[in-house]
Amino acid sequence: MDSSKIKQLVRSIFKLNIRQKLILTYVLIVALPLSILQVNAFYRVRIMTEKEYINNVNFEVSKLKNDIVKNVEQFIKATQFILNNQEFIEFVSTYQERSIDEIFSFKVNVLDKIEYLQYVNFNINRIRFFTNNYFIPEMWPTLYQIERLKSFKFTDRFLSDTKQTSLWKLNNTDILGPPLNNEEKVVSLYTKVTDSVGNLIGIIEVNMKVDEFFASELSRESDNSVTIVISDDGDVIFSKQTPAFLKRLNISSKKLVEILEKKSTAKKDEGIVHLKINRNSAAFVYTHIPVLVIKLYKLILFDELAQKINGITLQMLGQVLILIIASSILIFILITLILKKLRQVILSMRAVENGNFDVSIDIKGDDEIDELAQHFLNMVERLKILIGEMVRREVAQKDAQIKALQSQINAHFIYNVLENIKMMAEYSENYDVSDAITKLGKMMRYNMSWKKKFVTLKEEIENIQNYISLMNIRYDKEIKLLVNVDNEILNIEVPKLILQPIVENAINYGIEPKGEGGSIFIDGSIIGNYIVISIIDDGLGIEEEKLVAIQTALENDTEAECYHGQGIALKNVNERIKLAYGKEFGIKIDSKFGEFTKVTITLPYTRF
Repeated sequence: MDSSKIKQLVRSIFKLNIRQKLILTYVLIVALPLSILQVNAFYRVRIMTEKEYINNVNFEVSKLKNDIVKNVEQFIKATQFILNNQEFIEFVSTYQERSIDEIFSFKVNVLDKIEYLQYVNFNINRIRFFTNNYFIPEMWPTLYQIERLKSFKFTDRFLSDTKQTSLWKLNNTDILGPPLNNEEKVVSLYTKVTDSVGNLIGIIEVNMKVDEFFASELSRESDNSVTIVISDDGDVIFSKQTPAFLKRLNISSKKLVEILEKKSTAKKDEGIVHLKINRNSAAFVYTHIPVLVIKLYKLILFDELAQKINGITLQMLGQVLILIIASSILIFILITLILKKLRQVILSMRAVENGNFDVSIDIKGDDEIDELAQHFLNMVERLKILIGEMVRREVAQKDAQIKALQSQINAHFIYNVLENIKMMAEYSENYDVSDAITKLGKMMRYNMSWKKKFVTLKEEIENIQNYISLMNIRYDKEIKLLVNVDNEILNIEVPKLILQPIVENAINYGIEPKGEGGSIFIDGSIIGNYIVISIIDDGLGIEEEKLVAIQTALENDTEAECYHGQGIALKNVNERIKLAYGKEFGIKIDSKFGEFTKVTITLPYTRF
């Protein structure tokens, strides 16, 4: 453009009226640069969104890998527990007839510990030992004869390979599971156990449900991603949404696996790869888990994401264009009135801010500023009313609090009355009543004082001892309390009143209906990084159908019809423990109708 045309353009601008100049200035200084920045910003947002999306997927894969490694550690710990149990190994490696007493002692003193290990490690589905010692009978659900493994195709090869001591099976079938789940897919670890000269004693099996082993990743629904696990042995596990995902890509599962294996670098254990699948823009994150000899892949699609971003971009650009046109028309019409009336409104707001509610604004028109001024005045009047109501409400609330305090029963009055009754009983040489009142007073002080939500385990047990003593006054049959708790955990703090509801359940629903007295045994010990407290009674027990309902409700944190009875105490204690420590802690219940009920509390243990 030559100088004459520039001068002509400048002269044309100067000939414009003030409204046109302001609109032109607004367009050149604000609207046009804003539009350019908007387009550039959305382009950058798209790039950053895709990058952030991939980073999130990469984080998810890393987290999934860590969860799998933790599960592998549980497998190994469970296997080592059996291998290090010399009493167990010696028993199964001795080939001779055993008496019933020897077998029973082995079951109670050795095998039950292995079964308990399964209860403590919540994720582990089953721990089994397959023995070739035909002198030992099978003991469900832990000890089996090795012939039961012959239905697996991999067994012969595993047993014949003397160098291979362990074997992972990612998509195994649990044929020995409960009757309703005997075809459930599990991840299994098989470990050979040999004697000092290398002769096979048996095989340890530890398994976990596939969904739990892979941290529920394979069952998670997603329209834009799919998770695939591929082992070096050729085993492939697809996530739940894979069929719909493959249909969307118009590709077979076999072809998809070939693409993933080809695109992932063999020399790298993990990475991110961008690719095109039938014109679909995609990327996948992969990582290698050496101990399982598998690779995890998570494939994501960008087409839908790009379409959404493009649609939002066009929509926002249209809105910006409409805003530019509308604002260009209105800005020049309202600028003078806005500056004049807005100043008056601001001064009134400052006066209200300083506590002066007696303000007024001269309103003559019906435009937005006049409406704003009117609403502001209405708001000031409303504030006056609300402040007055608030003052009256606070006065009324204080009066109600004072009356409530005056009507409260003084807890110390109750304690003093109990103390006077105790002294009267002692004066009458009725020491049984005196002792009972003393224990009742201690229980009332313990239960009514909630200054602390946590108490020591020792205090909890002392409260239970007082409670049992009082119950023995109430019932004709004696209830015995046996306590065996490690001294190391007596001073550990636990949530208050987590034992009494369970002991109360044991008496009301277990021992009392039996009508012949009974015993309650409290055991507390440290197992690994856990404090395990067991409350066992020899009462009536729980019917199987009701027990299953309670167990299911506790595991899934749901309501159940059985909570109209003894289950509600278990539910409340379970919820309080989970709120205090996390979902991995809580209670488990086991019972046999007509014989016993066992409630196990699992808490975290921190070593100092």
